[in-house]
Amino acid sequence: MRWYVGFYALMLLGCVCLTKLQAMVLSQDEYLYRVWSVESGLPQISVTAIAQDAQGFLWLGTQNGLARFDGVHFDVFNTANTPAFSSNLITALHIDQQQRLWIGTVNGLMRYQQGQFSRLDQQQPLQGNITSFAELSDGTMYVGGAQLYQWREPQAELTPVAAHNGAVFQLFQQQDTVWVGALNGFGILTADGYQWHNAPQNLAGLQISELARQDSDLYLGSNLGLFRWQRGQWQAMTLPGQPDETRIELLYLDPQQKLWVASYDKLYSLQQGQLLLADSVQGPVERFSWIESMLQDRHGNIWLGSHSHGLKRLRRPPTQRFSKEQGIADPYVWAVQPWQQHLLAGTSGGLSLLQHGRFQPLMANQYLPSVFVYSMLLDSEQRLWVGTRAGLSRLDGKNLAWQRNYADISHLLVTTLAQEGERIWVGTNGGLFYLQDDELQQQQVPQVLQQAKIRIVLPDSQQRLWVGTENGLFLRDKESFARLDNMPLSGSFISTVKQFADGNILVGSFDQGFVLGQPGNWRWFTQLQGLPGNGVMHAELVENQLLISNFQGFYRVNYPALTQGSVEQLYMLVDDRRPDAETDSHRCCNGAGSSKGALHQGRVWYPTLNGVLSLPLQQLIQHAPVPEPVIRSLTAGSERYRSNNVRLAPEQSDWHFRFTAPYFVYPSSVQFRYQLHGYDNNWIDAGTRREAFYTNLPPGNYSFNVQVRLAADYRWSDTVTMNIELRPYWYETTWARALFLLLMLLILCGLYRWRLLALARSQRQLAKLVAERTCELHQANEKLQQMSMQDALTGLHNRRYLDINIEQILSRSARSGGLLTLALLDLDHFKSINDKLGHQVGDVILKQLADIVRQSSRSADHLIRWGGEEFLLILEHNDDVPRALQRLLQAIKQHPWQQLPKPLTCSVGAVTFSAEANWQQQLQWADQALYWVKQHGRDGYLLLQQGGNLRENMDLALLLRDGTVPVHSDKLPLPD
Repeated sequence: MRWYVGFYALMLLGCVCLTKLQAMVLSQDEYLYRVWSVESGLPQISVTAIAQDAQGFLWLGTQNGLARFDGVHFDVFNTANTPAFSSNLITALHIDQQQRLWIGTVNGLMRYQQGQFSRLDQQQPLQGNITSFAELSDGTMYVGGAQLYQWREPQAELTPVAAHNGAVFQLFQQQDTVWVGALNGFGILTADGYQWHNAPQNLAGLQISELARQDSDLYLGSNLGLFRWQRGQWQAMTLPGQPDETRIELLYLDPQQKLWVASYDKLYSLQQGQLLLADSVQGPVERFSWIESMLQDRHGNIWLGSHSHGLKRLRRPPTQRFSKEQGIADPYVWAVQPWQQHLLAGTSGGLSLLQHGRFQPLMANQYLPSVFVYSMLLDSEQRLWVGTRAGLSRLDGKNLAWQRNYADISHLLVTTLAQEGERIWVGTNGGLFYLQDDELQQQQVPQVLQQAKIRIVLPDSQQRLWVGTENGLFLRDKESFARLDNMPLSGSFISTVKQFADGNILVGSFDQGFVLGQPGNWRWFTQLQGLPGNGVMHAELVENQLLISNFQGFYRVNYPALTQGSVEQLYMLVDDRRPDAETDSHRCCNGAGSSKGALHQGRVWYPTLNGVLSLPLQQLIQHAPVPEPVIRSLTAGSERYRSNNVRLAPEQSDWHFRFTAPYFVYPSSVQFRYQLHGYDNNWIDAGTRREAFYTNLPPGNYSFNVQVRLAADYRWSDTVTMNIELRPYWYETTWARALFLLLMLLILCGLYRWRLLALARSQRQLAKLVAERTCELHQANEKLQQMSMQDALTGLHNRRYLDINIEQILSRSARSGGLLTLALLDLDHFKSINDKLGHQVGDVILKQLADIVRQSSRSADHLIRWGGEEFLLILEHNDDVPRALQRLLQAIKQHPWQQLPKPLTCSVGAVTFSAEANWQQQLQWADQALYWVKQHGRDGYLLLQQGGNLRENMDLALLLRDGTVPVHSDKLPLPD
């Protein structure tokens, strides 16, 4: 057996040594994709033509009308909603130099400009399909159809080109030359004239329906196959894997001068004169075939229109995946480990070595206790430690030959491996071990860690040992282990621990975010601080960018800002949070423990459930294009406006804005914000909403601004603006107001003179009358004022009283330096009283309760019926609020409620604060305290003291548990 093992080890050594000094060679042409069809809003499955306008919209011709697409919505135009349409069967599209859209159908020609469709052949309708368009640099437009036409703009008419006879199947324009595909040949139209080239005699019935010119060669796609016309000679080209005379459905020359060729079920690219099958671009044949239109958009995405499968978008991601196509036996990868210039991948089927872009399984796999490899470590002595589902193995790190298995832990999953000096730490799902004298031991491991589920072990630069478990974090300092309980992640599932060059420690959890810093000085980051997710599988620091992977992908974030406690410049490099990520993302990442990521050969590597994912480090400074916002329209009254400058009539004061941002990669993640300058003081966050409403706007000049960004990106786009002038009514104009003012002055002068005469005649009588009336009016106003601030049922104050007097109350408290108390009182089970005894009894109880509150309160207290059975008490200068609340609760409970079978109880939530605090926020804390009492048995109170120290969005339950805020309650033993 020994010679057998040695033989295979030598074979493997020879294989490895051949490639040892060669750098890793990586070459992939992988695209991610997404497909849209009728269930997504596409009007029909046949996409016959594709064009993109200057705003970024895609225009799609189908057999059921024209669609404008922004990545989320399809706006459909057809004979049902657009009178100018001659047919729903769209055959050709073209965006000209003036950004006008030319539309060809099976029986007519149309054009779209400035939001309007018009029929161009209205006077003399064309017969037959419009097949194509060609535009010269001077704007001359040629149209292919039943014959070749030239559009004459001044006359607004189509004129046949007499030099060409017969139908035109395709036009292709390059510079100022137009190639014309026709029956049994093609023509060339230049400024010097028209020249016809016949097809060879053996190609009878040849229909040239596709044309493209690459370099100096002309390629012709036809019903009889693909041909190259070179130096006046016809050359037939055979498509790999296809019979001769295979019909060509599409030729497309992209902006990089790469020629694409499509047959019914295959897609090819022409590179250096050779046709190469592009199935990796097309995807499974049964899912997308019969491509008849194609476009590369402004962001480099490739669009394919199918006759039978709708619309498909391809994109090249910044990441690369290495999986089954590169030879990995099992795509479930749990660990990655750099080895020389190559990469080892630990999978559910053993170890594989990625070299030159291909995976090779290791011979050592047959000796591993389990082929399920979860962790790896290459130590300083060039020993490769392999953790599996059934224990630990050691391999020779120089030639990857197997050396030994450790049977002591063959029943355990090895989750993490770490080297500390000459000691190797081994973490498992059944305890922490270390290797001494080549044997696994636990003598120096505390009892609590001998059976714990270990996830990560890290020796740091200060001779400390960090041990992360599924139930918390431990730290060995000066030869003794201690559980870290005084930290935010205490008791959490610890998934990774990392030390950076500045000495900071990052501790990541499975679902509670991560902390950064040192013991006693941690900064805690979660989704509440802006992270895209609370999980951390692996962390790497590259210059000033911190890379973090989790189950939702991986992202980068500014590291110096994190050390100051803020999340800035966060950017998702792989975003798996969207429903379209199944095909439009390299799904990431996998595992919790050691070897869940690596920096190697200028790339960062991650294990996934579908192979290994890598990102070149130069991509860290790259960004995806920022979406560009578009204000689609303003609707005011019954009118819709699309121009950048709009002037509205006075009655058009209700506005409805529609806006969007054409974007086609994760379009559901596009977020908007807007501001109506002249009305809004700040930006309004609209999320994914693409419209805004304003009503009853005053006259004036406004600017409506829109910005957009991706949810995975921190950058906002440039602002797009629509300027609006809302004209005033005649009586709101300056001259009308001046005239009105002059008239009032004249009237006042006349009244003044009349008044002087009247006063001279009866000054005393009038003075007496005025005094009497003034007194009566004052009394009436006081009564009305009192009634407007009084609850009709209970006689207590109402909410209006608070609105009017709160600033006075706060000012008085600020001057005195005392504290205010807001107490919300709510009757327990009052709804059941109403339901069982009726609302009349309920009203009687509310009146009696109001009397009890009056009797139990001081004259300086403010008693308000807040709503229903809820009352608000504002206590000023009360030095013993708990006693006052207890006295009130006792008075309510002891009151003889004759209408009720048992005493009535209530719950109170209160907060004490200084006048400088936000009283509305303090009212919310009082409401939360009331809710807490309701949750904990009712019939009691909870008083939050020093409420001004509480911040918004803090968790009350967490505050009560941690004791970070002084409280007083009769519901639990909290400190005074």
